[in-house]
Parts: sequence; C-alpha cells; structure tokens
Amino acid sequence: MPSPPEPAETEPHAASATGRTPSQRALLQQQEREFRESLASLSERVNELKEEVAELHSSSIFSVKIYKQSSEIERLAKQLKNLAKS
Repeated sequence: MPSPPEPAETEPHAASATGRTPSQRALLQQQEREFRESLASLSERVNELKEEVAELHSSSIFSVKIYKQSSEIERLAKQLKNLAKS
C-alpha cells in the first residue's frame, strides 16, 4: 500500500501565534477598504434611485435611466456579496 502524503503544513509558523502574517493583514485591510467603499457607493446609488422614483407619478413609465441605475445597484450588491465571502 502506498504511504499517505505529507501534511501541507509540517511546522507551525511564528506568525501563526498572532493569527495572521503581515501580508495576510494587509490583504484583509485592503478587502475591508474595498468592502466599505462598495457599501458606501451602493448606499449612495440606492438613495439616488429612491429620490428619482419618489419624483415619478404612478402613471409614469419607469425610464431607462432608472433601469440602468437598478442594474448598477445589482452589480454593486453582487460585488459586496463576493467581498463578504472572501
């Protein structure tokens, strides 16, 4: 029978005592900054869309601009979802 493979990490790293290496910390900070920027952008777009929809009369037809804004909001929401996963 073949012998089992070697474990991926044989020795604990010195930085594992803190939980994260400096490069991991920098990556997490960058991801957090991207997440916060995306969230702020999403919030701004939603508020803009809300104001435009409030100005419409119920008999009016939604404009192409509103459709494009809602598509942009969807894109930002998906981006936030992906950033939250990582």
